[in-house]
Amino acid sequence: METNKQKHLLLPPKSEVGVFHWVRKNLFNSFFDSIVTICVVAFLLWIIPAIISWMFIDAVGFGGNEALCRSAQGACWPFMREKARLILFGTYPYDQQWRAALASLVVIGLVGTFMLKRLRVVWMILLWVVGGALFIGLMLGSIMGLSTVQTVQWNGLPIFLLLAVFSVAAAFPLGIILALARFQNQHLLIRSLATGYIELIRGIPLLTVLFMGLFILPMIMPQGFYLEPLFAILIALMMFHAAYIAEDIRGGLQILSRGQFEAADSLGFNYRYKVVLVVLPQALKKALPAIFNTLIGAYKDTSLVVIVGIHDMLSTAKMAYSDPGWQKYGLEAYVFVGIWYFTSCWCLSAYGRHLEKKQNY
Repeated sequence: METNKQKHLLLPPKSEVGVFHWVRKNLFNSFFDSIVTICVVAFLLWIIPAIISWMFIDAVGFGGNEALCRSAQGACWPFMREKARLILFGTYPYDQQWRAALASLVVIGLVGTFMLKRLRVVWMILLWVVGGALFIGLMLGSIMGLSTVQTVQWNGLPIFLLLAVFSVAAAFPLGIILALARFQNQHLLIRSLATGYIELIRGIPLLTVLFMGLFILPMIMPQGFYLEPLFAILIALMMFHAAYIAEDIRGGLQILSRGQFEAADSLGFNYRYKVVLVVLPQALKKALPAIFNTLIGAYKDTSLVVIVGIHDMLSTAKMAYSDPGWQKYGLEAYVFVGIWYFTSCWCLSAYGRHLEKKQNY
């Protein structure tokens, strides 16, 4: 009986638990917090009903037409019914757009496999090489009876996935090599070259790198070798992202205690085994938040390729509402593109949080 009474006495007061305690502690803990909370709630109460009204209540449904949209106060979703394929695939031949859709699914499948399946590195590399070849084969054609489609007609979602996903996938191993070369390489020349490359790339804007890839990279190719502008941009993005990934990984390497390196040396590991089995796994674990921040930034920065004439989804969205009959509905196009960016970036962020939790970060 005494024990039950003691347990009862040890329970926290009701004012310190529950929803009201959480609200008071997190939202109204001080005068400033209360003012901020009231302002944010007032803004949400104003903006959310307006968004719902524009998107659903006052909108014209997908079954409507352009004439109904002229008198409507909300969104014109028939625009998306008419222009969705143009936004997704741009000027890719209309009767061949199934190839572009299938190629996009291949890339999304590669990313999904990387997230959900734990494959050996060799098998993962092989899977990505095969997937990349399949993507190029579907988009370019000239195989299996498929008609040839030149790269200048590759637009929209497939081109965005090619540049965003494959540039980061290729930049990651290059970033690891640069980080190791700058952090612990005994050769002064190699360390200096890695440091110079990283600082040079980090010191110039992405647009400069893109223009260098578009105009300078083809000029330094061997005589008679033609590099498609699209793949020149892909290489430029890879080189740019690799420098930032290298610094993220180097930050993880610097966090490690010196004892980890000494323990690997005491076990008689050579440099390769020390890095692969001891140093790099721990460094990547420590650098996970920074790496995913860089990956999400790199994913979104790919939209800048529109400035050098590569038509990603932002460019094809502009094509869609440039039609004289639908010029008033650019907002609907950008809402569609924005939903794609938000959803995909949220998935990347959620996967990053999952890895951090799994690694007990």
